[in-house]
Amino acid sequence: MARTVRFFALMLAVTGVAGCSLFPTRAPEILTDHDFGPLHAHAPMPHVAPVIVRAKSVAWLSGTAIHYRLLYRDPTAVHVYAQNRWIAPPATLLKARIRWRLGMGPALSARPPAHIERLVIVLLRFDQDFTTPHRAFVRLEAAARLYDETTGRVLAQKTVDLKRRSAPDARGAVIGLSDLARKASAAFVHLVTRHAGLRD
Repeated sequence: MARTVRFFALMLAVTGVAGCSLFPTRAPEILTDHDFGPLHAHAPMPHVAPVIVRAKSVAWLSGTAIHYRLLYRDPTAVHVYAQNRWIAPPATLLKARIRWRLGMGPALSARPPAHIERLVIVLLRFDQDFTTPHRAFVRLEAAARLYDETTGRVLAQKTVDLKRRSAPDARGAVIGLSDLARKASAAFVHLVTRHAGLRD
């Protein structure tokens, strides 16, 4: 009897070792953070008056997820890439790029001049859409208003709705959306510089 028990115990041990080799543990997933690329890609330009830049977004874009939709299957469902994300909310990254293009530092001085303008941007869409499993495009929609900070008067406003083809994967989403963000930031910088009488 004791010999039989030892035999079964040995078989269980061997089976356990074989099971470990046949079914290895799953490798941990690697999460990659993305931004819109180097800020020095475009040289900053001078400006006449300091501009306070404010950027916000609709609620579903307030996080760092990279969103996509499968229009061909379920157009109302919004999905996110599991192993890729933005390093900061897209509106924050857009704000940083605009401030750089305007030649501004991290903050205004402790005693700013009397005349200040305020640029307020609202990011409305920033996602990737699949029309088929192998065909996708990215889209950015945002609205901006330029205010006189002293009087609150609207000096200028602009809406952009940008779209372009992208590779049908996370890398395509990052590259395409980053390109649209650069174009949107250039448009909003032009809004400021045109009002200030500068050349863009």
